[in-house]
Parts: sequence; C-alpha cells; structure tokens
Amino acid sequence: MKVLAIMGSPRKGKNNDKLLDRMLIGVREVNKEAEIEKLYAGEMTISPCVACDACTKIRGCVKKDDSNELIEKFNVADIIILTSPMYFNSISAQLKLVIDRNQAIWSSKYTLNDPLIDRNKKRIGFLICTAGASQHPFGMEAVTPIMDLFFKSINTEYKGSLFINNVDEKPAYENEVALNQAYEFGRGLSRSFSSF
Repeated sequence: MKVLAIMGSPRKGKNNDKLLDRMLIGVREVNKEAEIEKLYAGEMTISPCVACDACTKIRGCVKKDDSNELIEKFNVADIIILTSPMYFNSISAQLKLVIDRNQAIWSSKYTLNDPLIDRNKKRIGFLICTAGASQHPFGMEAVTPIMDLFFKSINTEYKGSLFINNVDEKPAYENEVALNQAYEFGRGLSRSFSSF
C-alpha cells in the first residue's frame, strides 16, 4: 500500500503537520508494510497554470517543474491525504498551486483520451483542514467542492475530511481529542483500502 501525504500548510510542526503525522501513525498501525511518502507543498517548485492549452494538444504539461513528478506519484498512490489551513474560506495558496496544475490531467482524460492517471486503479483520498476561528458547523465545508473536484480529476474516491476549527485559541497539536481523531481516521483509511 502506497500512501502519498501532502502537507499544504506553510507552517512546519504546527496544526496541519501534527495532525497529518498522527493520521499517518494510524495508517501504519493497521498496515505495517505501508510505504508512506510525505511532501510539503511549500517546498515544491510548482508554477501556476497559465492556460496555454498545450496540454490539449500533447499529453502532459509543457512546464518542467515538480508538478510532472507529482502526477506520477498520484498515479501509483493507493491513499492520498492532503492538509490545508483555511485561508479566506479556501485552501492555502501552496496547495492550490498543486491542484491548479491538474489541468494537464483533465486534458489527458477528456481531450486527448489518453489519461495520465490510471482510471481503473482504486485510490482513496482524504483531507485534513484547520481553521483559526470558531466556525459554524457548515463553515469549513467551503473547501469540500474543491477537494471533490481535485480527487475526481486524479481518479480517486474522496472518503471524507477532518475539520478542526478554533485552532487560534486551542492549537490542534495541543488538542488530544483532535489528534486522536486524526489517528482513528488514519486507521479507518487503511482498513478502507484493505477492503477494496
């Protein structure tokens, strides 16, 4: 089982990073042989999509950066976990760059009919999202359509999200309830993949 985890927050060792680490512990608890790769979106070199439409004529993106390697990582992964803080009711710019470059994936499927991501391989995806302020129960759902479309683009079943709010008052990395939720979700993801 290959797990790809992308930390979308620019802040290492804080809320998203610690929640992700705890989730990955849960994954490994169920599947000790899991191959886990953790990447930091902010450390990748990914340029914005410029809508040049080259990917509608040739397979892949003409820009040569980390996005091309990431596409192959999506392709071989069994579980994909993303994290992001909420910034102005959306995901971080670092993670949005990763997602916006999926235009080449979309074009390969629907324009060229030669998918970069295997459509027959089973994959599951999950999001961890934090918010500094206290949110209404539906407040963090603004990121759900973004994630739903992203996971569909990489032929991955979106299994759900862990939303943790009010982290300005009580950081997630000091919140054992939140950390335990992440751990249990990790265990659940590992079991879900095993039952595919």
